[in-house]
Amino acid sequence: MHLAIAAAVVAFSFVGYGGQTAAALAEAREAVRALLAEDFRKLNAGGCTLIDVADRVADLASASNSPAMARVLQEGAFNIYRKAGELQRAAERRVPFWINLGTPAEFEFAACPAGSFTMGRDDDPKSDGFRHRVNISRPFWMARLQTTKRLYNTFRKVDWMLDEERLYGGMDTPAGGVPQSRINEFCALLTSQNSRRIPDGYVFRLPTDAEWEYALNANCEDAEDPYVRFKRGDRSVLEEISVTLKAVNEFRASRGRKPISEKTWVGPVFAVGQRRPNAWGIYDMLGNGREFVLDTIPRGAVDLSYGEGSLDRCYDFGYRDGEADPVRRAAETNAYAMLRGGPRWGRFTAGWYNRIVRDASYPDYDRQLVFRIVLAPDVLAERAKKGGGK
Repeated sequence: MHLAIAAAVVAFSFVGYGGQTAAALAEAREAVRALLAEDFRKLNAGGCTLIDVADRVADLASASNSPAMARVLQEGAFNIYRKAGELQRAAERRVPFWINLGTPAEFEFAACPAGSFTMGRDDDPKSDGFRHRVNISRPFWMARLQTTKRLYNTFRKVDWMLDEERLYGGMDTPAGGVPQSRINEFCALLTSQNSRRIPDGYVFRLPTDAEWEYALNANCEDAEDPYVRFKRGDRSVLEEISVTLKAVNEFRASRGRKPISEKTWVGPVFAVGQRRPNAWGIYDMLGNGREFVLDTIPRGAVDLSYGEGSLDRCYDFGYRDGEADPVRRAAETNAYAMLRGGPRWGRFTAGWYNRIVRDASYPDYDRQLVFRIVLAPDVLAERAKKGGGK
């Protein structure tokens, strides 16, 4: 029985991935079966556990020099941990999750293990930046990259883009200006298509405000990490963006266009994944568009000018120190969407932390409003079962 379970878990059914040929993947699958044959025999004979096999597969994936082999092994490790009910172990061992959409477009999700962290930046309990402990009770997986036009095109055809978007990455720039209702439809479709591969009670959705900041921090205290340095008030993120701006200007020069000044330009998002990732391998959480989160706030919380507003005055979110898995949701008919991150090259300061809010019901075409998704517990369904509490 154990042998049948393990064999089924690693007998992958996918056809092919954007970066790998079908032949390379078929060869990798056969190699994996040979590598794990003895492990399966031991498992069937009671000589090891399903977790032992999962750990072995995860180790092999980490050590593999073959992208096709690593992909097959990563899929196998995630599936075995899922079958064994050991998602936290999978996350702690940094086992990723993949989605292929049948084209060169694919998602890779970075593991974010359960844990706790200090959220916010000050000590005023009525401020949007109130520092408080938050517990993330279950692991989740966050897309390493913002959802690109190439990915979103598999759901709804991307039939136009700005000249600047064509210039700075084309289909590999984030899908911007997508109304939140369509983001939700996109996530629901991904959940339905992958229902047999994802853990029970998990869905694809936008990250909560707390999950977004937790993934940004990545439990990292490395003084040289650009995100840690940014939080301490230096210019590290701006410096990283300047590297990208240099590449952009080189590209502009090759097309006979004038260079863009870092001091004056606020403009469009660029191709994803060009700068260093954070400690969990997640890219562009600062500096490449404002990212939607799941939380919303009542319309009366802030005055919007030109369609957007910053929570730069006290607003009581009702945060409690030590709270688990918080998500704030205003009534759908009275909601402003909340966004994190920021699109501007030169406007990162030590005091920057405020969330941005927008009217989520308006079909917005601001190309700097972008999104990334997570594979995470269905917190809204859980909230509804509990009677709608925070």
